[in-house]
Amino acid sequence: MSYRVFARKYRPQRFEEVVGQEHITRTLQNAITGKRLAQAYLFVGPRGVGKTSSARILAKALNCLANKGEPTDNPCGFCDACVEIAEGRSLDVIEIDGASNNSVESVRTLRENAAYAPARGPFKVYLIDEVHMLSTAAFNALLKTLEEPPEHVKFLFATTEAQKVPATILSRCQRFDLRRLTPELIAGHLLHIAENEKIVLDPAAAAAIARGADGAMRDAESMLDQVVAFCGNTITSADVQSVFGFTPRETVLELAAALLALDTTGALAVVKEQAEAGKDLARLLGDLVGLLRDILIGKVHPPQEPSDESQLGESVTQEKLLVLLDHFGESEGRLRWATDKKLQLDVALIKGIHLLGEASLSDVLDALSALRGGAPLPERSVARPSFQRPPSSAAPVAQATSAAGPVSPKVTPLPAATTRPEPPKVESKPAPAPAPKVEAPVEPPASPSPIPDAPASSSSDPWSVVANQLSTDSPLKFGWTEDGKFIEQIGNAVLVEFPPSMEHQTKTLFWPQAVKKIEEQLSALIGGKVTFEYRFTGEEPPAPPEPEPVAAPQPKASTSAPKPKFGEPAAKVAEPAVPAISPEELEAFKNDPLIKKALEIFKAEILLDPPKPA
Repeated sequence: MSYRVFARKYRPQRFEEVVGQEHITRTLQNAITGKRLAQAYLFVGPRGVGKTSSARILAKALNCLANKGEPTDNPCGFCDACVEIAEGRSLDVIEIDGASNNSVESVRTLRENAAYAPARGPFKVYLIDEVHMLSTAAFNALLKTLEEPPEHVKFLFATTEAQKVPATILSRCQRFDLRRLTPELIAGHLLHIAENEKIVLDPAAAAAIARGADGAMRDAESMLDQVVAFCGNTITSADVQSVFGFTPRETVLELAAALLALDTTGALAVVKEQAEAGKDLARLLGDLVGLLRDILIGKVHPPQEPSDESQLGESVTQEKLLVLLDHFGESEGRLRWATDKKLQLDVALIKGIHLLGEASLSDVLDALSALRGGAPLPERSVARPSFQRPPSSAAPVAQATSAAGPVSPKVTPLPAATTRPEPPKVESKPAPAPAPKVEAPVEPPASPSPIPDAPASSSSDPWSVVANQLSTDSPLKFGWTEDGKFIEQIGNAVLVEFPPSMEHQTKTLFWPQAVKKIEEQLSALIGGKVTFEYRFTGEEPPAPPEPEPVAAPQPKASTSAPKPKFGEPAAKVAEPAVPAISPEELEAFKNDPLIKKALEIFKAEILLDPPKPA
């Protein structure tokens, strides 16, 4: 007897032998037991998951002779009808390849033969594989027979592309969607086959084959057959990697560690080593994407026990992981059709490291908030060259967000601070202390913290508590809330009044996430779900009294060396920062895409004249 490959030898012959499709097999068994058989069934799913096998088992269940000519939910597999169906020579089960018999003439012949009674069993079954390959005319010719077939005729269809089947056909069938199998199910089935065949299969090797099969049991069985032919009856993980070019898990972890550490040399060295070893670079990139995905899931839902993924996740933020996944997802499509895969993968890794080193918009906001409050820049797990350079590169931000320097009258104020007098009050306040202590009083005088008295005042004016808390935590994002005035609380709605000048900034200030944050704070303070409502009918806040003396000395600053003295400490702080900026550094800072984005969002400008030679 000729050799039979594993994919044919271990093909399911009964419903309980179908792996991972219990939702299909149980439904079919219950339909047979309850005598609720439809005239047509459509099996949909990816390759190698059991579509045609399930259809053949259903055909056996309909024509099995062990139940005295009645359908059974457990075909015996030994009677003449079951054996003939399994071997593909039954006169009552006609298997048709939709790709080869897709003409309207073939369907007309099928309709004519359907009128004849079955030769042995109670049903004549037509099993059409890859039914989506039928032509439009063939589908139209099949419609009437499919909807009202003779009582002894059943139609079983199988396809991998259900979207190509006309809706008129789909509506006449009961559709079953078969799932892609998990690596655990495939590995378990491979170990079962190895036990029956007296093969020593390493569980790690079975897991490697299962991952490479991509959810298809038939592919996994064929791969196992190939490995047995390569190395005999003892199979290890190294054998599987050698035959199919799979990359070891340790190598993928090494590549991910080099990527997250911004080690371009190390990452390219790993790719070079794998390319010279003949590994599949497209699969290497896919494994890297899968590992990044596991790291992201581990950060969202930390595992109970530490793992390699959780350790790598400590050095990168969720935002950066999302950026990397988007980037490498696009790179997978390009790599699939690339002639030089190594070149494409090298470029993808270099760009990924560049994306990790870039400053995101949240980094810009954190840096601006820190500079506004006089605190040091926040440390990040990933290096950000544009925000970790010497102090000279950060000086434009300080000048743009502070009124202490001589260029403050030329700065366009941020939207969140257009009606707030805090910055002029803080910077123009004379302070006899030495220069290093000038930035210490960062809190605006008009915003004393009411947090300790929050429980007492929340019932009468909950808005003041929430506004002070939000503006203290994030002055740039929620500083504008202090301009609101609590009006009343009607049921679960809190009404706040804002000056009319803020109405044109509705999209900038009252964006959905900001409103959601405010409602969460109000709900936590008041208790229960609270809705935040606002109107623009309030009084404009008084103009700050100090800006006048600030703007007056400005013309003298551009023509004479002495600086305007609003306080000796302020002059000492501003003078060292300005000469440290060269025109080239200022221009490079202004041209940074993320800085431009931040200025666009806040509708601000950074205007700073470079120091002129004496």
